[in-house]
Amino acid sequence: MKLANQKGLAMVELAILLPLLLLILFGVAEFGRAWYLTNTLTNAAREGARRASISPTDPTTEPARAAVVDRISESCPFPVDPENVAITSTNSPPQHGTDTITVTISYPFQSPVPLLDMLQDITLQGEASMFYE
Repeated sequence: MKLANQKGLAMVELAILLPLLLLILFGVAEFGRAWYLTNTLTNAAREGARRASISPTDPTTEPARAAVVDRISESCPFPVDPENVAITSTNSPPQHGTDTITVTISYPFQSPVPLLDMLQDITLQGEASMFYE
């Protein structure tokens, strides 16, 4: 083949490979964002579990639950729905020094990239447990 017969070949190759490369690029970026959100949720759950573990009253009931949710909201850079925060203990009501308080936060992951529709139905979760002091 002569060089004259290859005009426009690079443009055709780019047109074939560019969608695949963009999909990989956005997929890696969204995976990194999901990882960041999961780590942030885990840290917020740890803050909430710490607040629940030092609560003088049962943290699974109001108003102690509201204080835990407020602490989670303060430590999380994005809004967390209070309905998605679950506080559980090994016994109800918990006993100081013998029971574990677990805080679980769920967050629906939404991708701003419309091509990645497979990422729309993922729920990320952060969880932390501490002894009830």
